[in-house]
Amino acid sequence: MSLDLASMFDPSALSIVMAGTALATLARAGWSNCLHALRSAIRLMGKGFDENANRTALARMARAIQKRGVLGAGEPLPPDPALAKAVVELVRTGSVTAMEDSLSQHSANGAHRSGRAAIVFEQAGELAPVFGLVGTLFAMTQIAPGAGADATTATFGAIATAVLSSLYGVLSAHLIFLPVAGAVSRRARDEAATRLALLEWLSHEIAEFVPSSKTTLKPAA
Repeated sequence: MSLDLASMFDPSALSIVMAGTALATLARAGWSNCLHALRSAIRLMGKGFDENANRTALARMARAIQKRGVLGAGEPLPPDPALAKAVVELVRTGSVTAMEDSLSQHSANGAHRSGRAAIVFEQAGELAPVFGLVGTLFAMTQIAPGAGADATTATFGAIATAVLSSLYGVLSAHLIFLPVAGAVSRRARDEAATRLALLEWLSHEIAEFVPSSKTTLKPAA
């Protein structure tokens, strides 16, 4: 038994499901959240957080602080903007607490941003099966009454579109929208945890060289 993939492609059914889902998600979430979610999804295709490069930069910074103190640490900043900002706060204030507070604030903001993006894709995942049903109902209205070859062909075509609409709705929800929502959240959590671990390591390495160094970093909720 062979599977005819061409018979499973129906432009009309696909258009109803995808266009309807996109419009309904836009209406529910708004332009700003949808654009933010789209940018977050595009970033998933990029390299993401470079742990090795940031670890190397922080190791050089730790050695410089151990040798020359905080004010004498002139090493290049880490490539990650959040870690770079945290290190700048350390050098500017001479306070590990200020460095930790900077990263904590970024982690909280990052959790909020990733949450916004994930919610948009979760909403799309909820709406896609609904528009699969819409496509099914629309296709059923196209069933031709009467007898004859033309009516039979139109009826079978409408039934195929009805079935495929429901199929597209379910598949797009569970193979596209919901997985993307999960991927956005996971990447944000993983990057936040890695930044936290790297800065905790730096805090430990420079503890005896910076007055009142205390590791108080908290992961984002």
